[in-house]
Amino acid sequence: MPIQIGDILGDYEVTGILGRGGMGKVFRVRSLLTDREEAMKVVLPDLDENPGLAERFLREIKVHASLQHPNIAALHTALRVEGRLVMIMELVEGVTLEETLQRGPVQVPLAVHYIAQVLAALEFAHERGVIHRDIKPANILIAAGGVVKLTDFGIARSATGVRLTGTGLAVGTLAFMSPEQVRTGETDARSDIYSLGLTFYEMVTGRRPICGDTELALMNAQLTVMPPEPAAVNPMVPQFVSAAIMRALAKDPAMRFQTAREFQAALQPAARPPAPTPVPAGAGSTTVIPAELADLETRLARAIGPIARRLVADAARRYGSMSEIRQVLAAQIEDPKERAAFLKTNPGLTMTVAMPTPTPAPVMTFDPAMLERLTQVLAPYLGPIAKVMVTRAARSARSAEELQNALAAEISPDDERRRFLAAARAVL
Repeated sequence: MPIQIGDILGDYEVTGILGRGGMGKVFRVRSLLTDREEAMKVVLPDLDENPGLAERFLREIKVHASLQHPNIAALHTALRVEGRLVMIMELVEGVTLEETLQRGPVQVPLAVHYIAQVLAALEFAHERGVIHRDIKPANILIAAGGVVKLTDFGIARSATGVRLTGTGLAVGTLAFMSPEQVRTGETDARSDIYSLGLTFYEMVTGRRPICGDTELALMNAQLTVMPPEPAAVNPMVPQFVSAAIMRALAKDPAMRFQTAREFQAALQPAARPPAPTPVPAGAGSTTVIPAELADLETRLARAIGPIARRLVADAARRYGSMSEIRQVLAAQIEDPKERAAFLKTNPGLTMTVAMPTPTPAPVMTFDPAMLERLTQVLAPYLGPIAKVMVTRAARSARSAEELQNALAAEISPDDERRRFLAAARAVL
């Protein structure tokens, strides 16, 4: 029978549906033993009788279990429930890169930030002999704070394992498949680099580099078509970033970056935040101005809620000019009209270069017993990391309300955030 919300599978209650892939369906579940929210991946019902797919799913479990990395969605455990193979995984609260790209291209600094994290995950996997073979926006999750998690190792190949595909059968997603995958030849780390290059191209230009009206046309294009350079499509893409993407897209694997680390090194100039460069008064300033940051936080919060504070603080640490900070933050706003309004400079702040930095309110000292109770309230939503998050937020919060809002910003979706706030108010 199909799995429904409310069903109990072993020690887990199904509370929602997160997605569906070629091999399985992913559910949001709650552990009846720990109350922790997790993700459960189950082989699709119509595939249960297929021993080849069962073998592939077992392979995914073994491959994934060997990969413990901050940028790879963690596998907690695996088990059999009612004859089904089940993976219990880290619940990543966020959106896929595919969903993000539906709103348009990503600002270049933010795109580089995301790609660097995927490359870190790939470097870790490749060093352990694991090739992902299905790198694409749908398999890249963006969690709160811009943390990237690579997921879905359903067709990953381990250097020590057997091949899961038969002769003449290509695996992967055609729009993001390397030429050697199309030819069903041997793949290695450079195939993942090609697929990530295609993903990176779409991130900074808003368009896919390789297209085709039919599967055959798309396969032929992957073998023969070179797209225009990203900088020619979007002039905001620096030339060295454009060149790095084009090198990743070389049809001949020998002409690409040979490792994820090499790809990362080529992006280092973009990964370093520019140093602030003060300009004489009257010429317009590129320094980060506290009053303008406060204004950005207020206006961003109207569009996306209390998480605005953390995003503004993170952007201020990474970028040296108000223009860059404003552009990066605007990318977080879905509605085009709200985004355009946010990008408009507040005329009341255009002459605030000489303003003194306002004295912040003193940090509040919280009762340890109250913080412990707050940790217990937060734990069902964040798991074991709740204590760390409460301690960290308490160090900078200037009021109880500010503390609870900072913690609420770590929780999604909205209904869970509201439940947490209601419970938090009872202990603060």
